[in-house]
Amino acid sequence: MPTDCTEALLGTAGTVFFYTAPFRYPHTGCGLLFAHTLERFHGEAGVATPFDSGGLVKCFTRPDPAEPPKEFLARHELPVPDHRRYLALAMRALFHRPEDYIEGMEPHLPGPIGLTGGDQRRWTHEVRLPDQVVVRGHHLQAAFAPRARVIGNPAIKGFFKWCEAEGIDHISFDTPGRSDFEALQRECLAYIRQQLY
Repeated sequence: MPTDCTEALLGTAGTVFFYTAPFRYPHTGCGLLFAHTLERFHGEAGVATPFDSGGLVKCFTRPDPAEPPKEFLARHELPVPDHRRYLALAMRALFHRPEDYIEGMEPHLPGPIGLTGGDQRRWTHEVRLPDQVVVRGHHLQAAFAPRARVIGNPAIKGFFKWCEAEGIDHISFDTPGRSDFEALQRECLAYIRQQLY
């Protein structure tokens, strides 16, 4: 791993990154949605922050630009799964409606951390788990991929067949006139709404 990459600069190399939200990383076409049980399973070693760590290097402005990003990150780490208490408070206090967090809408109040700039990743909780996470396990709740990729990629097609056999939700979708990410995010939001209501 290059020493100047974001993970090396922040000390987050060797971890797997998740959002406690619908898909947020815009250069994504497929996605996996894990149940909250994944956090409990890795509670001893996992950590969360109330923002995307990579944004500290790439697009956010910290309240004190002189504070190194790695120190800012360490100062705002929360234990897993306890960070969800902070998330619940933030969803109620910082947003007009808790659903606004899920839909990626900007909070109407800035919150106590003081980050500015960037996009919805600025207020989206990130969970980092060490080493590896087993994808084909009981924490996987749903898999999402464009229909063309499921049909045209044997590995994705095989994975979706495995999901079907295991009773894991697997959603394939069309991407007419949209980027894969926009369609992925739309399908994930629809799925989450269906699970909540």
